[in-house]
Amino acid sequence: MLQQTTVAAVVPYFERFIAAFPDVHALAGATEQDVLKLWAGLGYYRRARHLYAAAQQLVRHHQGQLPDDPAVWQALPGVGRYILGAVLSQAFDQRQPIVEANSLRVLTRVFGYRGDPRSGPGQKWLWATAEAILPHQRCGDFNQALMELGSLVCTPTTPHCGRCPLAGICQARQLGLQDQIPPKKNPPPITAVTEVGVIIWKKGRLLLCQRPSTAPRWPNLWEVPHAEKRPEEDAPTAAVRIAQQLTGYRIEPLTELITLKHGVTRFAITLVGFEAQYTSGRFRRGPYAQAQWVQPHAWTDYPVSSPQRKLLTALVNSCRQRRLF
Repeated sequence: MLQQTTVAAVVPYFERFIAAFPDVHALAGATEQDVLKLWAGLGYYRRARHLYAAAQQLVRHHQGQLPDDPAVWQALPGVGRYILGAVLSQAFDQRQPIVEANSLRVLTRVFGYRGDPRSGPGQKWLWATAEAILPHQRCGDFNQALMELGSLVCTPTTPHCGRCPLAGICQARQLGLQDQIPPKKNPPPITAVTEVGVIIWKKGRLLLCQRPSTAPRWPNLWEVPHAEKRPEEDAPTAAVRIAQQLTGYRIEPLTELITLKHGVTRFAITLVGFEAQYTSGRFRRGPYAQAQWVQPHAWTDYPVSSPQRKLLTALVNSCRQRRLF
């Protein structure tokens, strides 16, 4: 969970996850939908699927035990060099290095590495250096300390060199290059996209659709139909087209509910949410694997992405307001 996510964001998810799946057997015996529901909101859902598949593999081939054999871990889904080093050094005190964003910053500054640490040669130097400096005992503590040093002291901007235990040997500090090492990564160009999401009502129930397992984003998660708006369309026209293209249903747009902004990789997405009324048609499988008509509050039983969670929460709040007034 801590990959590409802050500790503060992870803690409540971790506590709920461990309460539901206290051991490997419990996780392996769950359904993927159960796992995704508890993960929903953390993003990078491939991590959850890998964790689930790894638990099943450990139960199937290792009786649910966590072996200390690097070859076993390397064969598990989602386990790369970072996870391998993290688990084996911290759980089994094996002499395995870790390189991530924080330790990368510490290592390049301490040793004055001026190349690009994200390049092929830079990665080779980083991992070799991280391994070379490992102690022969308490390797997990050492790796954790290196990451914490980067997180709390050797920060990306204005590092706190005055209280750094490595200040005396830090090449970047001696050369005054803390702001140049490591070189900043050029951000990718951002593309603005406008999407329309359609909450379709039928006899007091709303439509949720499941994305296919092959979808490039949010596979197997549930959502209200949504797609990109064409430049020549207004939002209500787009809502009608999107509903029919994605589900086979014809609708009458009712009201614009909310406008949300969120980012996915290199896209800045504006999502306009509409409520609409089903008029005719039968569900047609295609972009969506399946669909369900659910009670307004029952969407919480389904794993949904963060933007969809915000959209559906706004819907429920809107329904409460309408009943109130």
